[in-house]
Amino acid sequence: MKNLSILKYAFYAVFAFAFLYNCGGSSSEVEYEEVVLPTEGLITIVKEVEPEQFKIEDEVTIPNTEESLIVANYLDETSDTFTLAEARLMEANGYPGRSGSVMQAASYGFFGYMMMRNMSSARRPQQGAYTSKSAYDKTSQTAGQKLNQSASRTRRVKPSSGKSGYGSGSKSTRSFGG
Repeated sequence: MKNLSILKYAFYAVFAFAFLYNCGGSSSEVEYEEVVLPTEGLITIVKEVEPEQFKIEDEVTIPNTEESLIVANYLDETSDTFTLAEARLMEANGYPGRSGSVMQAASYGFFGYMMMRNMSSARRPQQGAYTSKSAYDKTSQTAGQKLNQSASRTRRVKPSSGKSGYGSGSKSTRSFGG
């Protein structure tokens, strides 16, 4: 009787393993995704429209992505310039303070492509992020079209989890002790 019980549990284990293996996404179909990366840089000019509230005034393409800048024009008639590296650092740290408001406003426009890298998965700029409809239209028709036309496009195998990027969807864990 004891052997029958062991056999029964072994059968359940094999059945559970087979079920989990087949449901685990081991599909033979390979999915591809398009990766669209900007090959030109961008200078984004943001304007403070109310204290610590910024909107995009203009965006202009430049030849080199790493030379991308954000120019912030403040209500007190001063201005600051931020590099792409500074913008990425601020994004990683959660947009603190007045400078963070500048970065966040710029990221709602085409400058967001510089920070997010893959243009195909990034959201399109919205009219509300700009100082006016005419600023939005001008930027979309000039810088937006130029960035899209000059972008490099490649295909890659889509991760089996259906998410893009290394480690997407998982939480980072930290180990302490020996």
